[in-house]
Amino acid sequence: MTERGRSADPRAERVRTRLRAAALAIANERPVDGITVGDLVARAEVSRQVFYRHFRDRDDAVATAFSHVFAAATSTGHRDARTHILDLFEFAARHPGLCHNVASSTVHQHVLATYRDALLEPCRQIADQGMAVLHTIAPLPADAVTRFLVGGLMEVLRSWMEEPRPTDLHARVRAALATIDALLGCSPATKGPVDG
Repeated sequence: MTERGRSADPRAERVRTRLRAAALAIANERPVDGITVGDLVARAEVSRQVFYRHFRDRDDAVATAFSHVFAAATSTGHRDARTHILDLFEFAARHPGLCHNVASSTVHQHVLATYRDALLEPCRQIADQGMAVLHTIAPLPADAVTRFLVGGLMEVLRSWMEEPRPTDLHARVRAALATIDALLGCSPATKGPVDG
């Protein structure tokens, strides 16, 4: 994002909001690689010059739009780690067009990195819960278990995003969480509610 893109000026924020909305709407409609800056400025009803005051390029606009809506949708408090994970994946399930349409673009890496960062803390909590059982099997550091859990959940998301006709993401995530619980020896009493 450019320096102007970080401006607190209310007019600049209104323009950024229109550009983010345009980027999000078009990315929901078709693959990001087929979107041009011309498409974005036409939808937002601004000039190219105005666009480039706020964003470096199309990918910057789409990535920023994704980050903005993701942060707004997933910043609520969570009772436990599993509910938090389910909520993160609920965002993807509510935006299947966006998730599928970024998969072939460079924005894909931004989306995956955003999810990876968001999954880190709930996966750390789950790893901490399972360490008592894991230490009896293999002396792994909690950080290694956390990375393993994040990686597994990221693969659930990535594979779903890249499918031509994505199947039920909720079922995949629930199966992944059940597998994690089985691997870590978490009982229902220690894992908390799965349904939020």
